Amino acid sequence: MDFKIAIKNIWNKLRLYLSFLLFVFYLVIGILFLFTDTWINFLPDGRVIIGSVLISYSVLRLYIAYRRYKNKHKHISTLSQKKKQKLTEEPQNVKTEAK
Repeated sequence: MDFKIAIKNIWNKLRLYLSFLLFVFYLVIGILFLFTDTWINFLPDGRVIIGSVLISYSVLRLYIAYRRYKNKHKHISTLSQKKKQKLTEEPQNVKTEAK
């Protein structure tokens, strides 16, 4: 069981890093829309709105990914503590039953 928890923990970290990568991507695109003249010919009027939406969405993605990771990490920690507690209780129960 510990092996499966370690894989889940690695998978959660990978998802966090990929979400962070998407956060940076949306943030860079939003900054390009807002503060540069890169796409001024493509969208002359809606650049401020699109840039603001992209930056807001990137911050929202980062927040959701962080909360998801912390929740999974807490769940995995709780499961491992329960298993440790169960392992320490079993030998005590065996000794009391033998008496």
